[in-house]
Amino acid sequence: MTSAWFLVLVVYGLVGVQAFSPKYEFEFPTPEGLTPEPGKSQVAFSASLFNTEKWTHYGPFDSETRLVFEKVTTNVGNAYDNTTGVFTAPVKGLYYVRLTCNVGDSGSLNTAVMKNGENMFAIFNTLGLHSSGSNGMTLVLEEGDRLEVFLWPTRSVFDQSRLSTFSGFLVFPM
Repeated sequence: MTSAWFLVLVVYGLVGVQAFSPKYEFEFPTPEGLTPEPGKSQVAFSASLFNTEKWTHYGPFDSETRLVFEKVTTNVGNAYDNTTGVFTAPVKGLYYVRLTCNVGDSGSLNTAVMKNGENMFAIFNTLGLHSSGSNGMTLVLEEGDRLEVFLWPTRSVFDQSRLSTFSGFLVFPM
């Protein structure tokens, strides 16, 4: 009988302690300088090459040709211009940029993401018509830096409703 009373007292004590103990809510601290400012440091874009559902081949050309990804799916911060194909960084920061392209009629593909005229990364594919390649990287961009995609001479690209895409987003401002 003594052990039964002891068990009742232990349970009653635990319930009482829980009922009167303070409730703590934990909030994760936000590192200083990483709190997004509405509009300025919220940046993301995604666009496909053509604004059509039709099978569309582009190229080959005799010289390098800037690709204009015209069908915009996302453009938070309005930093991508679908009339020129240029993304302009609105704020200094670390960005993630990705390019995916499909091989067109020429049977080979060579595209490059250029930052202010300098080749950052490329896709090269000679596997034949409609095969694809993708590449991406993080880049530190200064405010005003420009990213654009070029198709190299004698190569071609293909799109049919979001098969060839150019995307990026701000990881964090610096």
